[in-house]
Amino acid sequence: MTPRHALPLAASLLLALIVLPASSRSAQTPTQQQNPGLPQVTKSREAKKEEAERAAARAAAHHFDRVLIIVLENVDYELAIQDKNLAALASQGASFSNFHALFHPSYPNYLAMVAGTDFGTHNRARYVADNQLNFPADAEHRTIADRLITSGLDFKQYAEELPDGTCPWNLSSQHVAQNRGNYVRRHVPFLSFREVQQKWCDRVVRVDSGSAKNFFVQDANKGLVAYSFYSPNMVHDGHDTSVTVAGAWVKKFLDETFPEKLRKGTLVIVTFDESGGNRDNRIYTVFLGDMVKSASQQDPAALGRLYTHYSVLRTVEDNFGLEPLTPNDRNASPITDVWK
Repeated sequence: MTPRHALPLAASLLLALIVLPASSRSAQTPTQQQNPGLPQVTKSREAKKEEAERAAARAAAHHFDRVLIIVLENVDYELAIQDKNLAALASQGASFSNFHALFHPSYPNYLAMVAGTDFGTHNRARYVADNQLNFPADAEHRTIADRLITSGLDFKQYAEELPDGTCPWNLSSQHVAQNRGNYVRRHVPFLSFREVQQKWCDRVVRVDSGSAKNFFVQDANKGLVAYSFYSPNMVHDGHDTSVTVAGAWVKKFLDETFPEKLRKGTLVIVTFDESGGNRDNRIYTVFLGDMVKSASQQDPAALGRLYTHYSVLRTVEDNFGLEPLTPNDRNASPITDVWK
């Protein structure tokens, strides 16, 4: 038999549950939070439409799974296109006839390629404009590395003859403070950012160009990450030699180090940092890959449009659905009409 006092007690407990605040009830009964019958927060029709449009735009702009950017040094377009090896590459893909570097000398162009701005370095006197800086790890000094990693993608900066060192690096390190032998830091743009030096130095990879099993070769055989920036040494890039040496190096690199069988889905961009001195800073730039129409199928009018290093950055951002870094790449024309 139920005791007389049990009914009033049960009623009191029931009343307490009824008047208990919703936040307290959910805290005491977590199973209710997982109840599929509870109403769910949904996006507005306008928000869904905007999201669908962004996804469609990303899908339309996606042409390659990975990109490898190789930068050579200081040659006018008119000379580069006459080199037999660079001319042969131009005959294979999309060779742009109206592509221009942004500044003189080299360093501001390298910064612009990865950050969408040179942070005003080209305004310094010509003889000091190549002096490298160490930009702080703040919101004003972001690179495409930030966009890629935030989106779940990855980047690597390959640098031939980069000195050995312990990661993370400090500012006295040879990586970020000095040039050594055929290695020069101003051609390795990601090293100008403290964020990379401190957080992502493992993505700056030394390439021993004399080794057949160097780190780039190993990565190429495994599969490159989404974005790779390759800085040849001062001999291979033509800086201390000639366009003939640079052209021969690129041919050997693409024939032997990174042959076509490893390049499926990878857009290879071969470009120069700046011209050798022509008035309009016009440079050789070619797109190669199984997603690029052959040279015989290219539209000369499309290849003759005005493009710059910002255009390449914008094209890469669009391909991976990344937000542009600055007004410079946001307002640049992405490269179109060259894809299969």
